[in-house]
Amino acid sequence: MSHNEQIYEDLIAFHPGSYVEDIIDDMNMSQKEFAERLGVSPKTVSKIVNGEESISKDTANKLSKLTGISITTWLNLQNTYDMKLIEIENQKNEDERRICQMIDFTYFKEHHFVETKKYNMPEKLAALRKLLQVSSLSYLTQFNTNVSYRNTKGFAEKSIVNSNIMLELATGMAKDATDNKLDRRKLERLLSELRAMTLQDVETFYPVLKEKLLACGVVLIGLPKLRNASLNGATKRFKNGSVLLMMTDKNKSSDIFWFSLFHELGHILNNDFYSDYSDDEVYQQKEATADQFAQDLLIPSRDYDRFISEKQFDRASIRHFAEEIGIHPSIVVGRLQREEFISYTQFSDMKINYNIVITPSLC
Repeated sequence: MSHNEQIYEDLIAFHPGSYVEDIIDDMNMSQKEFAERLGVSPKTVSKIVNGEESISKDTANKLSKLTGISITTWLNLQNTYDMKLIEIENQKNEDERRICQMIDFTYFKEHHFVETKKYNMPEKLAALRKLLQVSSLSYLTQFNTNVSYRNTKGFAEKSIVNSNIMLELATGMAKDATDNKLDRRKLERLLSELRAMTLQDVETFYPVLKEKLLACGVVLIGLPKLRNASLNGATKRFKNGSVLLMMTDKNKSSDIFWFSLFHELGHILNNDFYSDYSDDEVYQQKEATADQFAQDLLIPSRDYDRFISEKQFDRASIRHFAEEIGIHPSIVVGRLQREEFISYTQFSDMKINYNIVITPSLC
């Protein structure tokens, strides 16, 4: 975007300074010389050219004398710019209200991100801008290509907005958590230990999981599900070299949690911190690679192929196989369900549900 124009969606406001800049270029002179000829300070010309100062009646009169372009034309250019700015601002306000209506604001009160009280629309907008550290909620409609997502339902605007909210919340909680840089070798050596945690209850494994990952430069942030955020997990690399790994309890089942965790670790180990949903082929390829990593780590393909070939999918066989390979049976059940060897209603009682709770001290 040029320094002397304002663009918002299909609205463009051209500051009259852009025309002054063209005239200076056509006259093949410096701004300092032009200012001397115009009878104003070089600072005034610089500010006009950069869209930082309006053209006053006095300046319009001087420009008219120097260029032969009428005072009325210069003032009309300034007025047109001012009116277009108002139009842009009104459109932004309208869009922010529309975006706010896509967001379940009670989520932020229930999980202690904002004060528990009644909010009108302007107050909601102000609270969300402050919480998410954005000047406008319109920022949330842009797909964040600097993040690798695990998203299960595509990228409609409502999904992008709410997924971005979760990413901003997690980013705020993680960005100052450690100065440790990502250590991929250390993380790779940790994988078998993390896999064994599937056999532990959540109260035992979760704090250890966070601590172990943090030592590798990975900040694990768990967030409760936000309505319309079709997001199980995401990763983001910070400037200091540490990495955010966000997990949600959108799908509370233990098999989904572990698959999503190792899927995101696959992205991290592959140095894959970029998503471009407009290039569906590349996006799907990256997701398939991370899926394969998670799938093979949790249930090695040779073991799984042998188990499938036996065609014994009863409860006892599943438990025996899970014990044999050192994994929680819920993970075996989840894979069998996804690959339609059993129905989604079969053996679901063998799964465990995880719920993420945010305490006020974490916000």
